[in-house]
Formats: sequence, structure tokens, C-alpha cells
Amino acid sequence: MNIMKNIKYILVAVLLTGSITSCKKQINLEPKNATYDEVFWSNGDNAESALAGAYAGLRSSISAFPSGYDPFPAWFLFGDYPTDQFLFGYWNFQDISRKGRFKFSYAPYLENVLWNWSNFYAVINQCHLVAENVPGIPDNKFAGGAEQKKSIIAQAKFLRAYTYFYITRVWGDAVLTKESLKDPASVQPLPRTPESEVIDYCIQDAKEAVDFMEYTGEKVKADKGAAQALLAHLYAWKHDYANAEKYCDEIINSGAYNLENTDNISQIWQPFSSESIFEINMQYDQRSNEATGHFFATYLFEPVLRTKSAGDAWLPDEDLVFNLYDTAADARFKQTFTLGNDDILMLAKYANVLFYDDNQRDNYVINNNLIVYRLADILLLKAEAASKQGEDEAALLALNQVRNRAGLDDATASGEDLFYEILDERRREMFGEGTLAYDFIRMEVLGYLFSDIYSPDRIAGKGYYWPIDLRKYKAQNPLITQNEWWKNH
Repeated sequence: MNIMKNIKYILVAVLLTGSITSCKKQINLEPKNATYDEVFWSNGDNAESALAGAYAGLRSSISAFPSGYDPFPAWFLFGDYPTDQFLFGYWNFQDISRKGRFKFSYAPYLENVLWNWSNFYAVINQCHLVAENVPGIPDNKFAGGAEQKKSIIAQAKFLRAYTYFYITRVWGDAVLTKESLKDPASVQPLPRTPESEVIDYCIQDAKEAVDFMEYTGEKVKADKGAAQALLAHLYAWKHDYANAEKYCDEIINSGAYNLENTDNISQIWQPFSSESIFEINMQYDQRSNEATGHFFATYLFEPVLRTKSAGDAWLPDEDLVFNLYDTAADARFKQTFTLGNDDILMLAKYANVLFYDDNQRDNYVINNNLIVYRLADILLLKAEAASKQGEDEAALLALNQVRNRAGLDDATASGEDLFYEILDERRREMFGEGTLAYDFIRMEVLGYLFSDIYSPDRIAGKGYYWPIDLRKYKAQNPLITQNEWWKNH
């Protein structure tokens, strides 16, 4: 299989050549191929460098965009586009949109991202390498001793679990590898592993990670809160709501995180807010001139980005927005949406634009980090888990913390009505953050939201997952199979 045979070499390319999003300062600490040389695994500095490579690989993977279609990165293509949030006019995006009935099997010129999981397996292999080799390095070779060593291993296991979970939420059954490639030329074909087994493997990794983590507040490096958030989402994905609620409560009761106040909601998407639990570092680094390029430009246009028209941006569906939000009272509407040229509605969560030279209108960076987990998300997940267990009072308590922060009155619903109120609150809170497509799958509301598209047969065939590039992978791995729904659609 191409992915399996080339994982090692893909990883070297990710780590050494990188992209505008690569973490160059840390990755360049290691010589070419040193990660695969026994000499490399001899001290804490090299172990940290290898871990930085895993973080950088994840950042590169979620930043990948279809050839010629910058700035539409994987994070938003998978997490936002298969919903009803945005409208976009490019011809080859129409079939995969709501208008095109989410026909994920027709994506001309977009296949290199939408049907391709190779980059994510490079991250997984790097995590395997760290988890396998760091335990053998003596504690005294780490500046922080045994605690630093344990932290590196825990972070690698978190990243491995998170990456497998990402693959699962996008493509369904993954090819589950549990160790690094020793000889890429002799890799045996592997079938896809049932989703439930992959999720259980992720839970095992995340549990092992959380036991050796503390609440560090570093945000861009996984800590105890990040691992607990991952566990909460993993358990919710398998509808184990008791355990999902347990890990939500651990975060909520830790005292490590606080909701940003009503007047400061826009601060959430600035780096290192009090609400952030885990974020991917994409902030502009002036010293090294590193930046994320156009990653956050998906939703922006003139006058925020002065060289981009509304026709080249994803535009919020105004009918949906004005139906979801109380525009007079909801602080989220007031602080995260704005009007662009010609009074066209724009999502402005990621609008911290910096210009190198005000006279060069196309020379800019967007100085945000990507928020992966934050407290409001966990409060809403807690409300969902409690509601599913018939705990309406606990669900309302968590839900209303999010509503009150937005300037809204308490919700008072119960039973099924409460569940759908939690759904609508999540749609308002997480609009445009690259997660709602997965939330809709987990909450089993695709048939409710898109009854004309998601028939019982499509849902039973898991037609909400993306197809893989079978022509690419089948040639070298005869055991690989296509997702069930896309075999005939």
C-alpha cells in the first residue's frame, strides 16, 4: 500500500522540507535521517526535537490544501464544508456541498486532500518512533529528568490518539498500525480496522497519556486538560456518555480554564486565551519570519483581506445565521461576524491580520492559533452527555453557562427538546471552527438536519465519511477496501 510503504519517506519530507507552517527552528535541530539512526535516541534534546516533528507533521497535515486551491485547508474542508454553514461558488466544490447533496465521490482537483490520508500516517509513525525509543534513553540525559521523559512519551501518545481519531472521523475505518516501520520495503498489506477497535486503541493511548500529565497551561503542547478533552470526545463518539461526562467534569472542575467574558468573546481565537485547552501553534514568529500563510483566509475578504473578493471566500449562509442567532442579544453574533464589501456577511473569528507593509496589499499573515479544544466545547459536550442520560438539570447547568456568557437568558427545555437546544447552541458556539461536521455525526442528527440527503440507507452505509483514493492505494495493498456507501455511489 502506498501509504504504508512510503510513510517513512513522507515523514522525512514533512520534517525536513516542511511548508510555510513547518516548525523550522525545532525541526532543523536534527540532521537528515537522524530520527532513524540509533545514535539519535540518546538524549532529551533529540527526543524533544522528534516530538516537535510530530506536532509539526500534524500542523502540516491539517493545513494541506488542494493543489491550486489555497486557502482552503483540510481542517475546514473536512470539519465545516460538509454542513450547511457556508456558501461557495467554485464549480468543483459544488458537488461536495449541501447544494450538491454532499456527493463526496466527485471532487475534481481536490482529491489530493479529500481522499488522501497519507500525511496523517506520517504523523502516526513519528509518534510510534517517539513512544518506542524515548523509554530507552536514561533519565539523566533529560534536563528535566524522569518527569520530562514521561511528558514526552505522554504527548506522543496523545498525538497518536488524536491523529487516529481525526482519520476515523473523516474516513471511518483506519489502517491501524501499532509500531513504527522498520523496513518500508517489506511492509505486509494490512486491511482496514473496524472503527470501534481504532477508537478503543485511541482511548488506551489517551488514558496512558493523561496519567503522566499535569495542567501546564502551555496550550500549544498537550497537557492533562488536552488528554481529558480527547477522552471526553472519544467516549462521546462511541456513545459512552457516562465516561464522556466524567472527563468533561474533570476539566470543568479543574479550575485550569475559564470562559472569556461576554465583552471579550473575540479573544477566544487569539493565542492562549483563558478558555483554550489545546491549540495548534500557527502564530506569526517575527524572529524567524515563520507564518501560517493563508490558513485562516478561508472566510475572509475585502476589506479585511484587501486583495480578496467575496467570491473567493466561504460566505456564511445568511438565512441560517439569522435563524440561529438572536442578532440583537447574542454577543457571539456581534463579535464574530462583520460586514465586508457590499455589505456581505463575513465570519471574522480569525481576522487578526498583520501586514508587513501597508503598501503591499497581498503581503500579510493572519496571527491566530488554531483552537482544537476549549472550555465552551467541553461544557456543551457535558450538556449533551447529561441530556442523553436523562440528567436534564445537569445538562441545563452546563448549557446555560455557555448561553449566559453569550448574553442570553437561561434555556428551560427538557427531554428531547433540550437535546435539540444543545445542538443549536453548539451550532452557534462552534460556527466555522472546523468541528460541526463531526458533531453532527456523533449526535446522529444528519437525518434530522438534511432529511432530503441523508436517507436511512445512506446513514446505515456510513455515507457521511469521505471515500479514500482506492485507485492509488489498492495497487500496492490488495486488502484495502472502499467505504461501503461509496462502493456504489
